[in-house]
Amino acid sequence: MSLINGFIGTYTNGHLGRAKGIYSFALNENGAVENIALVAECVNPAYLTLSPSKKRLYVVNESSEGMVSAYSLEPERPRFLNQKPSNGASPCHIVINNAATHAFVANYLSGTLCVLALEPNGSLGDPVQLIQFTGSGPNKERQEASHAHFFMLDRSNTHGFACDLGADCLMAFRFLPNQAYAPLAPLSPYRARPGSGIRHGVFHPNGGLAYIAYELDSTMETLRYDGQGGFERLQTLSTLPPAFQRPSTVAAIKLSPDARHLYASNRGHDSIAVYELNAGKTLTLVDILPSEGKTPRDFAIDPSGNFLLVCHQDSDNLVVFRIDRNTGLFTKVGEYPMPSGVCILLY
Repeated sequence: MSLINGFIGTYTNGHLGRAKGIYSFALNENGAVENIALVAECVNPAYLTLSPSKKRLYVVNESSEGMVSAYSLEPERPRFLNQKPSNGASPCHIVINNAATHAFVANYLSGTLCVLALEPNGSLGDPVQLIQFTGSGPNKERQEASHAHFFMLDRSNTHGFACDLGADCLMAFRFLPNQAYAPLAPLSPYRARPGSGIRHGVFHPNGGLAYIAYELDSTMETLRYDGQGGFERLQTLSTLPPAFQRPSTVAAIKLSPDARHLYASNRGHDSIAVYELNAGKTLTLVDILPSEGKTPRDFAIDPSGNFLLVCHQDSDNLVVFRIDRNTGLFTKVGEYPMPSGVCILLY
């Protein structure tokens, strides 16, 4: 295993922010983190994603007047390309389609989904669509209005889905990349359980199943996907021990590279739930292990499947675990200072 490179996004402003921007690092074959460095000073780089070529880095800058930034990956540090408004408040997620023609940005506070065109050199173009979600849920503190939290494309890149935490809906779209304007055509949404607070999801490599994390009631669902934008619920499992009664919310969800295990982080219980995929690709809870920090906002699994790295928003530490690929369980191998880490990306 050669060195694996990585980036960490952080909070820089407000009562949550103690960092200065985007940090880079390397992970060696023993699970040691090397060369942690600040490589781009910017405001609240809350979520990061790479282009399919892994030559461009895209970042949402979370603020009341949200921004999206593009960088070119250079040998020394990312080179800033340009920045565009996200056309909403508090952008929290961004994803690029396989052909690298569009960027999809979820604006949490304003409950909007913004689609931006990408230029041939990877810089951000102008917005080509802005979708306003409307709705609410039974949780009056968190679901007073729609809150767009996440966007994902199916394996064929023909359909896209937005998690509306405020309205308990997985909003569905047909993706028409050749349309210059309004490339997302709405379909019937998947209605989640009231008050569950749909947050993040991931498709199984077979394309026929999706796993969905629900923030507010700390649950995980397995959904059957029909390939045309429709879902059917197969199972619902908790991410927490039955006896745990204190406040906790789900954050990130990741599938292991070999698709044998699924992981979800719990903020409050401060743990990672480990699930095994059975023969039918539904889930069995294996264990719930401490994340060794406070508020595990995000984590990443290296491409070999041997290491899991967790960044903690409130304890300012990055923790590395070694994964037993047979069981999916993990043990701690190292810990490093990292202020206000909220997103981690390996490549």
